[in-house]
Amino acid sequence: MTAPGQHGNSLSPLHLTDGNGLELDLLPFGATISAIRLDGQQVTLGYAAPELFLHDSFYLGASVGRFANRIAHGRCRINGQLLVLHVNNGSHCLHGGSVGFNKVNWQVVQCADNGAELYYCAADGEQGFPGRLEVWQHISLHAGAVSMRFRARADKDTLINLTNHCYFNLNTDGSSIENHQLQLNAGHYLPTDSSSIPTGRLQAVTGTAFDFRSPRTIADALAQGDIQLQQASGFDHCFVTAAQPYNALHQQAQLHSGQSGLTLTVHSTQPGIQLYSGNFLAAPFSPRGGLCLEAQNWPDAPNQPGFPSAVLAQGDWYVQEIIYSFQ
Repeated sequence: MTAPGQHGNSLSPLHLTDGNGLELDLLPFGATISAIRLDGQQVTLGYAAPELFLHDSFYLGASVGRFANRIAHGRCRINGQLLVLHVNNGSHCLHGGSVGFNKVNWQVVQCADNGAELYYCAADGEQGFPGRLEVWQHISLHAGAVSMRFRARADKDTLINLTNHCYFNLNTDGSSIENHQLQLNAGHYLPTDSSSIPTGRLQAVTGTAFDFRSPRTIADALAQGDIQLQQASGFDHCFVTAAQPYNALHQQAQLHSGQSGLTLTVHSTQPGIQLYSGNFLAAPFSPRGGLCLEAQNWPDAPNQPGFPSAVLAQGDWYVQEIIYSFQ
């Protein structure tokens, strides 16, 4: 496997198709979905050339881990042992640290016209996380849907939370995602402090800017003047989409562009979905030029006793699935 920093063919995209108008470009670097196209229209943000992903700071299309989202102050405990993780977002650990899974080269295990499997082995102690962790990601296209299946196992008890970080924009005219309609199957969300760490409470969405149980435009929700939106300059919050028992495949979100008529539906086995409204996108993009729907475990779960566990026991399998369906 190519070592981090040695890029070789890791920037040569694998081209996948369902044979019926859905196409996907996949870079082994960061296991990055560099483009999704439907009937020739690109529906994700990307760069003009693959090498530009080397310097990406927005996690465009990347596979993020070992722990997606934030762990407060880069500190948590597992089996009573204090972990000191790499901090890269103020005082917090974000998306696995400064050299997370989005900044390493994954090995192509197999590739066909409509699917590919990638592999990465994270060393014991990488970015402060315990255990040698092996990760397999299988991406396949079928009947208008992109399916991602993550499998992982470690030789020590460890923490894990994997997701994909595509930025979607379903418009064909280059306009912002604020005119998109969003529906989330979530009655609660996780309020955060001023540094985007969950407070530990589950807040009902009823009567708030966070109520997407019926379709509403992003612009309408952003206009609500909620202190939570002011703190984050928009949405950067996890919505609770599944009750216990977790790991059942369920519909989490539906995104629709009235301008193009396209609809994206997200299913996953994860207990939450992070809505990020592209608040801090910058050149060559624009703020709100795309939004993320990151199916994942809840942020800061290792420090929050009431949150779903993020511990992967030694020898056990971590298995999660995310499906993006287009119509």
